Order: sequence, then structure tokens, then C-alpha cells
Amino acid sequence: VTGVQTCALPISYSGYSIDPAPRDDTLLTDVTRGSPCGEYLRRFWQPFMLAAELGELPVALRLLGEDLVAFRDKSGRIGLLHRHCIHRGASLEFGIPVERGIMCCYHGWQFDVDGTILATPAEPAGSGISQHFAQGAYPVHEFHGLLFAYMGPPESIPEFPVYDTFVHPQDNRLVPSQREFPCNWLQIVENAADPIHNHYLHAIVSQQF
Repeated sequence: VTGVQTCALPISYSGYSIDPAPRDDTLLTDVTRGSPCGEYLRRFWQPFMLAAELGELPVALRLLGEDLVAFRDKSGRIGLLHRHCIHRGASLEFGIPVERGIMCCYHGWQFDVDGTILATPAEPAGSGISQHFAQGAYPVHEFHGLLFAYMGPPESIPEFPVYDTFVHPQDNRLVPSQREFPCNWLQIVENAADPIHNHYLHAIVSQQF
């Protein structure tokens, strides 16, 4: 149990010998790259926003501990790039979607949805920058009004899972929705898998009304 230490019986008035401060347990809360939970979640397609939320302007967001920007270019393709331009660090939240990819507002560098550099204005002719550098990018899959991102190793990208509820004959009843929680998806599932708290916590809450 978090924050509890064992002590020799009897245990009356044992406040001095028991540390009440909960210890940091980041196994499920740390989702940054390289952390156990972060690497685990990066092996799956993660829903991150409603497709209807992505209009003509880029949208800044934070996903699995990374600052990103989502956009839809003029040809309808969706990009999910690292938010800050690799050239001078300007935020691509203020970038300009073009026919192919997005153009940085600061120096006009243009990136495709896969992060490939398409144009580097003001660079000398024959510059090899586009062959040696790229903007960080992640693949996006649009499905049933939701946008899903895969943020793991590109060589291990899985097929997009199609569950039976996705292909039900009456799938027109599926309506995309979202709720915001100050934690990650795995923490929600872990809490839901704890049946005892339902009997006590939620029973107490329901008795108040």
C-alpha cells in the first residue's frame, strides 16, 4: 500500500515510525518517451481528437508528453508534427497549411505530413538540408470521426484495429465524443478495474442525493 511502512506490534500511536507521505509512483503516470508506460502506449493507435475539431487552422496539443501540432493540408491530408520548427523553433501552431503539407510562418520552410522537408527558402542552391534533416512527425488515421495517432517506432507500426463495434451493420449509430481527464487512458482503466472502490466511494456519493 502506498505510503505505509510495516512496524513491530503493537502499532498504537505509531505516527512517528510510519511515513505518511505517499511515494511518487510514476509507473502509470509517466508517459514520456523512454518510460515503461510511455513506450507501452506508443505501441498502439491512440485517439487524440475529433476530426471535426481540425479546421483550416493548425491545432496545438500535447500527447504522451510531447508538444505537437495537428493540421489538415489543402489536399485533405492530416499531419501530426512536432510543434516547434526544426529550423528556428517557431511554433507550427501558427504555420500555414498549403496544398502539400504546412509552411512555417517564420522563414517559410515547408514540411510534408510525414515530416519531409519540401522547401527551404533563402537557403543556398544545392543545399542538402532536406536530405539530412526532417521535422518530427507521426502517422494519423481518421476513422468514424476520430483521429488516431501512432507514436511508436515506425518499423513496428501495427495495423489499425477494427473491432466488431466499428463494423456493426447499424454503425451509423456510432457518434464520436470526448471527455477530458487530467490523467492518461491507462490510469482510467486501472481505476475502473478496482471494483471495491465502487462499493464504498460511489455508494457514499449516491447516498448524498
